[in-house]
Amino acid sequence: MVMLRPFLLIFDTIYGPRQDILNYLDTRPEIKNWYAFMPTAIIVISDCQAPQIAALFRQRFPGRQFMITEVPRGENDGWLNKNVWDFINNPQSTGRWL
Repeated sequence: MVMLRPFLLIFDTIYGPRQDILNYLDTRPEIKNWYAFMPTAIIVISDCQAPQIAALFRQRFPGRQFMITEVPRGENDGWLNKNVWDFINNPQSTGRWL
């Protein structure tokens, strides 16, 4: 069984809109799901490690500042909508990429 994990992707908006990133994520089978919950933050669901996701991002968006980090279960806190926390705490694939 493949273990899916949530990652937080934060990025600048100097080199283009968030929609460019979302469109790219939709083309990558490594990205099983995503949730854009703030203007410069996306929760990404993947079975990859952070360096692999970062490499994909660098390949498509060279020069764009970003950070990707795993969101470890039970080791995070904040004030977010319940839907966001549910997405983080129960990472699932859309089923698009098998």
